[in-house]
Amino acid sequence: FADLSEFGYGVALINDCKYGHSTLGNTMALTLLRAPKSPDEYCDMGRHQFRYAVYPHSGTFSESNVVREAYQFNVPLLQLPAASTHIFHDHPFFSLSGARNVVLDAVKVAEDDGQGYIVRMYEAYGGHARATLTTQLPVAEVTKVNILEEPMDSANKAPGIRWLEHPRSLQVQFKPFEVVSLKFTF
Repeated sequence: FADLSEFGYGVALINDCKYGHSTLGNTMALTLLRAPKSPDEYCDMGRHQFRYAVYPHSGTFSESNVVREAYQFNVPLLQLPAASTHIFHDHPFFSLSGARNVVLDAVKVAEDDGQGYIVRMYEAYGGHARATLTTQLPVAEVTKVNILEEPMDSANKAPGIRWLEHPRSLQVQFKPFEVVSLKFTF
């Protein structure tokens, strides 16, 4: 996405596969195709498919939902059937609140043992944040892990993570653009 904002108003140009944005004055453009003839004279020849959207918003970029809208545009919700959906019908397994600038990016089964879940989040606006992550699952342990799902620090299992009084909720602190991965074991 690309965003052009002023105080109180802005417009974002969202797309699903192009990185060629340009802005001159108050005009934004999206380059749809670049087909050089050298060294491959058949480069990018053929049929292309893409989607784009214009998203006007109130407030500045950091006050808007541009990141969330762009994410939802690029990764539409995929609903899969589950055997026991009645147990968590009204509540998701994991939910994030308290920080608009933090995105819950992935919830997946852990690679090493298949017994736990990895929850990956990131700060998207370039600022510090404190978000609350709540789960409906009975958690035995939470460990901060790297992108390879290896524990970050064996002495302190979850630096920047603090359990709250509310059952199954924890507070996660983020630095600007930080990616945080947590492993939940049950």
